[in-house]
Amino acid sequence: MTRIPVLDREGMDPKQRATHDQITKNNSRVGYGPAIGYAYSSEVWRLHNESSTHLLNCALTPAQVRIISLMTVRHWNAAYPWSAQAKTALNVGLEPDAIEAINAGKEPKFNHPENAAVYSTAKELLGSGTLSHEAFNSAQTVLGYRCLVEVVAAIGHFCTTALMANVVGAEPPIDAPSHLIVQTNG
Repeated sequence: MTRIPVLDREGMDPKQRATHDQITKNNSRVGYGPAIGYAYSSEVWRLHNESSTHLLNCALTPAQVRIISLMTVRHWNAAYPWSAQAKTALNVGLEPDAIEAINAGKEPKFNHPENAAVYSTAKELLGSGTLSHEAFNSAQTVLGYRCLVEVVAAIGHFCTTALMANVVGAEPPIDAPSHLIVQTNG
């Protein structure tokens, strides 16, 4: 049971209804997960969905976007997005062992140096909020500036996803391909 009630279309104001209609037209999410919270602010909902759409066709590969998504929702102990992102990660070809290594807080073994660079860049950004000089140089050498910017933007996007899911109390489906191992700090 979520902590914020699902807002049905009839209970929405005109801006919320317009956003709802646009999102459903694009086959996006309404009525579950973090979208429960987004529905209460039509502009936040619209912008978040535009960001989601951007990540489907950005400078990062689909697998790299999912590495970032998994690391970010793992960082925030967000169970609902973990299950959704793990399913998507499997669908884009990320290895189950890599998904479960991220879940366990361990570094996965990647076959591509770019994926390893995305992982290490996201790990340092999530851990410290910035990149050391060495990490920045490594990231820009392997990924380039455009991909580095996309990594930062993807982390921001999935931070919003994770925090909204946690606030609304979204629960993952029982049959999810992976369930978050909740970690405590300390």
